[in-house]
Amino acid sequence: MSRRLARLIERVSAALFQASLLVELGPQAFRVRRRALGQWRAVEGLTFPNGISTALTSQRAAGWYTIVRPQLVIALYGTPSPSLGAWMTRTASRMNVHFLVGDAAVPFTRSLSAETWTRTGVRGAAEFDLTEVLAYMHGRRRRWDLLLLDAGQPLPEIAELMQLQFAAHEYQPEKETGFVTPAYRVDGVVTSGFQFDRRKGEYVPSPSSVKDYGQDSIPRYVLTAPAHGFYATSFALDRVDVPTRHLSGTRLDVQVAELVRKGWAGNIRTLCFSPVVFDVRTLPSLSVSSDAREWLMRRTVSEDGERVRVIFVLTATSISGGIRAVFQIANGLAARGMDVEIWSLQTAPTWFELHVPVRTFDSYGDLLLSLRNADAIKVATWWETAEIVWLGSVNHGLPVYLIQEFETWFFPDDQVVQAAVVAGYRSEFLGITEASYQVGELEQIGMTATLVPHGYDETVFHQLAEVPREEDTVLAIGRSFFQKNFAMTARAWRAMGERRPRLLMFGTEPDILEDERTEYVVRPLDPHVNELYNTATMFVQTSRHEGFCLPVLEAMAAGCPVITTDSHGNRDFCIDGENCIVVGQDDDGALVAAIDRLRSDPDERERLRRGGLETAERYHWPRVLDIVADFYSRAASSGLTATPFSDVGIDQSSPKSN
Repeated sequence: MSRRLARLIERVSAALFQASLLVELGPQAFRVRRRALGQWRAVEGLTFPNGISTALTSQRAAGWYTIVRPQLVIALYGTPSPSLGAWMTRTASRMNVHFLVGDAAVPFTRSLSAETWTRTGVRGAAEFDLTEVLAYMHGRRRRWDLLLLDAGQPLPEIAELMQLQFAAHEYQPEKETGFVTPAYRVDGVVTSGFQFDRRKGEYVPSPSSVKDYGQDSIPRYVLTAPAHGFYATSFALDRVDVPTRHLSGTRLDVQVAELVRKGWAGNIRTLCFSPVVFDVRTLPSLSVSSDAREWLMRRTVSEDGERVRVIFVLTATSISGGIRAVFQIANGLAARGMDVEIWSLQTAPTWFELHVPVRTFDSYGDLLLSLRNADAIKVATWWETAEIVWLGSVNHGLPVYLIQEFETWFFPDDQVVQAAVVAGYRSEFLGITEASYQVGELEQIGMTATLVPHGYDETVFHQLAEVPREEDTVLAIGRSFFQKNFAMTARAWRAMGERRPRLLMFGTEPDILEDERTEYVVRPLDPHVNELYNTATMFVQTSRHEGFCLPVLEAMAAGCPVITTDSHGNRDFCIDGENCIVVGQDDDGALVAAIDRLRSDPDERERLRRGGLETAERYHWPRVLDIVADFYSRAASSGLTATPFSDVGIDQSSPKSN
């Protein structure tokens, strides 16, 4: 069949499906259903480089089902509701399905043909044993998929079953997804699967966020699942080896959790396909078995049995403040005896003296294949790497998320990307971040992170006695990225007219502002940047938002008075009137007044200079790196002892001077 014909069939079948759904539900219920799908339709059609996808819509599922029509066994357990018989009849008329029922559901099969259902389970029991279900599947329906449903819960719509099937077969190109579970809704509150909280050592519902970015619309992999709504492909059932003794005699939820655990051991993934939401009366409560606790908590993070191994996963090695921070941390941990590597989609940098090896991969998929077999602490450094690090740590090593920026700030007008960003923040990660503002942002989405501030290299950024400081020069980073809001600096400077000072800029955009009183230094190395800080009368940074705002700290270390805005990440160390002047966002007049104030008052410049030097003293890299190394050592110890991670003993405030 040609691709064009397949798409035509998909569109026609999707339209027919919508029409049949209208007839089935009636106009009012159909409108409710359409509104409920509105958010999901708003994000349809995207697949990110790390594999996260929003492309599996209900319309595509209907078209796919018309062509593929996979065979499905629905195993019904629990005490049935009166509507079960009608639901089974309707489902049998629309889907390629066979029902497996216990004694409690037998009375509801009278309207079905004898070939449509089979009795199983312990006679008289409302809940049957998964071992019996698997035995039946292997003996009678080996090429069929399996769906477990609690017949006492509100029964799902046929469209939702088709979407689960579609996700199980088509979500991931590599076909490693073998099990799928829906999200659950109780009294209007949706829970998108369950996560393992490494800090508590417990399964917890995916956190209900104070702030909703639409993350619940993004499918995500999970390490456990309840029985109700659990979908298993025949491929997975053929390949997951679970001895009967591990299942027999336990609750069905426990049996399903064991099946999921064994699946992950063979790189067969379980996906919470959250666009499909099952209504339930109560949310399942999932406990961690002793085997699961051992699997999730006890981890080797060393190759030689002595040194802690740390792998930082980067998208790139090009010039940026965030990447430089990763390199500095990597060098610092290596100097403290850890076995450190950089894994990236780009080659080793030429602009930074890196003392650790760099492994380069062509794609995230290639990187993941190597990463998931490594015994190490694996560190995500950007939202796209979070999914890869998480997947790469399911069976080996520990996942850590180095959060230099809550990345939703990079996509202010793109709700789809924001949702995908937030979906990657998981309880399985041990988070570490550099500003108290970000700690608060992460708490709003249910993520806990250890606060360890940024640092700077005092051997590079410091006062130079031999360099004379100019009397009327404003230094700024000339960058057009919207977060930096250089436009505010440029507007205020132009507004000063003929009395405007010399404006000295540096960065990679020499054409950003051209004037007879401007000078732009292109791509200066760090020692040259330090000279600029030592030369300028003042440093101005008017960012809308920063994860930390390291240039301000570097300027302080070089004895350069600072004017800045409240950019959130700088709140921990920028104190208006003590070590800098803080002006309002886009308040051009306040910025002009602050520049004039420092130009005309050398005593004020000296006072702010001394305050800045005192502040910078607390952020020397060696002191910060000692705290960072303590964090990774504690993470390693928690894996070795299979105990929940604790921040006890880690200094979560700014480093103090000795």
